[in-house]
Amino acid sequence: MNDDRQVDIRTLPGSTEADERATRLAWGLPDELAPLARIAFNYRWSWEPGGPELFRSLDPHAWDLNGRNPVRQLEDLSQQAAIAVSTTATFEAIHRLAETIDADLERAETAIRDSDGPVAFVCAEFGIHSSLPIYSGGLGALAGDILKQASDLALPVVGVGLLYRKGYFQQRVDRSGYQHEYWTQTVPEHLPTVQVLDHRGDPMRGEIPLNGRSVAFHVWRAEIGRVPLYLLD
Repeated sequence: MNDDRQVDIRTLPGSTEADERATRLAWGLPDELAPLARIAFNYRWSWEPGGPELFRSLDPHAWDLNGRNPVRQLEDLSQQAAIAVSTTATFEAIHRLAETIDADLERAETAIRDSDGPVAFVCAEFGIHSSLPIYSGGLGALAGDILKQASDLALPVVGVGLLYRKGYFQQRVDRSGYQHEYWTQTVPEHLPTVQVLDHRGDPMRGEIPLNGRSVAFHVWRAEIGRVPLYLLD
């Protein structure tokens, strides 16, 4: 294996943007809750026992209204609610979760046989969590679990998918029993995602040929434990 070709996926584009955004989010929180801002930008919390319950405990009603999105939960947390939940028990739970995630991220990488660098896993949808509505069924659920398992095994894997601005449809049933579908707008600035920037600090921009024309896209990044997931927008 040629060491010159090795790439640390932790240093790939977008690796610092989440830290900067988490810092800004933490400014509006009490010191006891501030570590949650960093935790919110890595979906590792979502499959750690007690992780979802911790965010929900801050404000159960808002948790459901915000689509179980930890970033929105912290952004919308009132000062009164923040003070009320800043207890010793909450602080200890945050500390344990932060320690678990940090220990997970600091593990040595597991090499993939016959591979000189990260393996890219490209899929049309990834079912990571309901707060990231870029999937609709079994394919997405499977793809999301593959990224989570790759993180658990410390494999050098990078996910590549699409950021759907309207995601999958929601549905309700009226009094007559008829189903009605509706779509909600996905705002990535309020998701546990960060826009990848270029060396000048501008949004990274790329182009791909499609049906005889050029289609431009931006890139967002979500942290799935140790695995970066890049979403084309």
